[in-house]
Order: sequence, then structure tokens, then C-alpha cells
Amino acid sequence: MTTVKRILVGVVLGAGLGALPTACTSVPHGPTYTDAELQAICEREGGWWRGGLVSGYCESAGTTMP
Repeated sequence: MTTVKRILVGVVLGAGLGALPTACTSVPHGPTYTDAELQAICEREGGWWRGGLVSGYCESAGTTMP
């Protein structure tokens, strides 16, 4: 094997082993949006915020009965 190939294999294996602890972490992630942000998005799009009844629920005009 040439020196260039050995260096390339070493870099690829090193990057893979370096990424493994990051990929397997058990740190909890927070929510993407808070309830206040979801409510603002809901109201901006013309919906009715029902977060007090069901957490994170936005009722849109399209969900009404015809």
C-alpha cells in the first residue's frame, strides 16, 4: 500500500472513530419550539390555539366540519 493510501485510510478511520462518541451520546435535547412559539405560529397562520386543552395543539380553519 502506498503512503498516500495509508494516510487516507488513517484519516477515514480516525474520523469515524471520532464521530462515534458524538453519535451515541445520551444528552437529552430540548423541544424544537416552545408553546409560546407554537402559539405565535398558529395565530399568525390563522388558527386557534388550543394548547391549554391539548399541549401544542393548533386548530386550523381546515379542520371544521362542512
